[in-house]
Amino acid sequence: MDSIDRVMHSFSVHEYKRNQPIVRQGEIWPEFMVIESGLIRMHFLRQDGREFNKNFFTEKQLLCPLTPAMWSAPSLFGITAIESTSMWSCSIDVFIDQLSGMEWSAIQRELLSRLLDGKLQREHDLLALNAGQRYEKFCCSQPALADRVPLLHLATYLGMTDVTLSRLRSKA
Repeated sequence: MDSIDRVMHSFSVHEYKRNQPIVRQGEIWPEFMVIESGLIRMHFLRQDGREFNKNFFTEKQLLCPLTPAMWSAPSLFGITAIESTSMWSCSIDVFIDQLSGMEWSAIQRELLSRLLDGKLQREHDLLALNAGQRYEKFCCSQPALADRVPLLHLATYLGMTDVTLSRLRSKA
């Protein structure tokens, strides 16, 4: 039996309505998740009460807490459905238990590598590019999301106000 067969029986499907929280900031997030349909966002609640969007995930993407601290400590961010979303999930402990130690280590290493590369690129873009360049780059690299993510969420992700993003969109 290969790895996928061993772990598949442990997943169950969950449905989320538009704007429904999946994980609230401060809650424990102990699940490995794969999106079947829909769109979700990871976001922080800032001290001033406003939200800042960290990332977006859509069909066929997976997300999970990657380290023991991430699946056992309160989450530093929230996860919320932007659209009605269908997601398969499995306890991270069960997921890891169903795989050999080497298989989990390889998955974890690949996901951590992608996460780090993405964070370095995002930091560069936020610090080195102006608002127009950040929006243009996002539209080129993720054209389907550029139209799908609501203006307010996309604006905070790109580090600008919704008014600025609206002006940039009207010029395009």
